[in-house]
Amino acid sequence: MDEKIFAEIGLTNAETKIYLALLKTGMTTAGPLLTETGLQNSTLHKTLHKLVSKGFASFTIKGKTHYYRASDPDNLLKFIKEKEAKFEYMLPELKVMQKPVEKQEAEVFEGFKGFKNMCYEFIKNGKKGDEYLFFSFFTKNPNDFENVYTFYKEFEKERRKLGLVVKGIAPKNIKDKFKGRNIKNIKFVDFPVPLNISIFRDKVIMTPWEDKQISFLIHSKQIADSFRNYFYSIYR
Repeated sequence: MDEKIFAEIGLTNAETKIYLALLKTGMTTAGPLLTETGLQNSTLHKTLHKLVSKGFASFTIKGKTHYYRASDPDNLLKFIKEKEAKFEYMLPELKVMQKPVEKQEAEVFEGFKGFKNMCYEFIKNGKKGDEYLFFSFFTKNPNDFENVYTFYKEFEKERRKLGLVVKGIAPKNIKDKFKGRNIKNIKFVDFPVPLNISIFRDKVIMTPWEDKQISFLIHSKQIADSFRNYFYSIYR
């Protein structure tokens, strides 16, 4: 495999080694990665943190132990369009290397790239007619706010392509942010509602960004049904 493409999209040699090792091992702790990559312990942990920050990996915590997994190679193509031709040539080989990972109850994504990866992971395998419900995104940081709403315009194209039925609830004071967006089924309210939450099938995403860009993807039918019922108690 020609690994130079990873350098072209911004990964260091250590990041490339760990990302490919994560693809082969699936969900794993740091221990097996030390054996697979031959990196020093301090370098491994520092590099894992960078991969999570860049959106190339995510982690789940069980007890006090971190379990890491690589982002799906398909998602990388969303953010490196200028390298798509080279990466697409490598994609089949990467997919063969990737060990299937059983979904965990919750996954953590860091940074803006991690957030975007999470959004595409959220609707992966969506089918025409599936409902996508949301309580609108909001954060006091104006740069984060604008970046997310700019991304949503691109993300909406993917939802339309899949034929998803999108419905939302948002505060009236941010109604202007929805101008020019192709969302017909939205209810604007003048009373407090939860924010930064979306529901799709048996999954929920939460993006509480006031202190840090940390996003959560939760796999739970019970939690999804609970938020879905609350959504429809308002959306009438």
